[in-house]
Amino acid sequence: MSDYIVIKPEDNCGMCGYIWQTIRGMYHNPDKKYYVDFSNSIYKIKDENVWEYYFEQPHTDSRPPDEDVEKTEGIIFNQESEFVFREINPNTPEEIKRRRLMFNDIIEKHFKLKPHVQEKIDLFVKENFEGNKVLGVHFRGTDHPEKKHMDEYLNYVREKVLDYDKLFICSDEWDRFRLAEISNKDKACSYDSIRSKNIIPLHGHKVYSPHKRVEDADYQYKIGEDVIIEAYLMSKVDFLVCCGGSNVNYFSRAINPHLDSIEL
Repeated sequence: MSDYIVIKPEDNCGMCGYIWQTIRGMYHNPDKKYYVDFSNSIYKIKDENVWEYYFEQPHTDSRPPDEDVEKTEGIIFNQESEFVFREINPNTPEEIKRRRLMFNDIIEKHFKLKPHVQEKIDLFVKENFEGNKVLGVHFRGTDHPEKKHMDEYLNYVREKVLDYDKLFICSDEWDRFRLAEISNKDKACSYDSIRSKNIIPLHGHKVYSPHKRVEDADYQYKIGEDVIIEAYLMSKVDFLVCCGGSNVNYFSRAINPHLDSIEL
């Protein structure tokens, strides 16, 4: 019986874009066995499956033979499997909650981090979050079309953080990260991620982006791992302040469907 679905996302997005394509592929093909293939990934240097850098395969360590494959699933544009809050129809808290729980069920069943990635998350939580009330912030920068002036974010955070022990700061852009860190130096904590020192996106596609990607295997591995780890860490804060339209914080809020948050 051909009961495997090979999920092979299209390669014109960043890491959490690949992850959302994977979640959608599983959502539209329930109760199957899956093999996730990130060999199209912008993060690879050699001919490797980038999914296996960070996650275990859900059902088989090697690609199933063709006779066992029902189909290969790529990108799916379908409103029912979307997690962009403002586009959800009906746009109600109940529907948003339903989808977060639905996607969380897929993640719980089929997403298992590699031990070396899970260990980094656990260590950071132990050293920074345990015993503290943590406010998380995600400031998407560089080329993102919906990014706002940092004053809009920091004015909100300035009041909100008064009720928290720690401020966990995530951003792909160094200047945005440093502004938040300096403004909250007594409470700030962050994961040691690579951040862009200008508007050049870390996760831009080498074909579609006018900017050259760094052709170094260790660098490409780390920027992929960084965003996965930060997404999981954001899911563990007590409240998350988000920018709009980012697959990263949508993933965090599916990892933890009960996480309170606001999109500014």
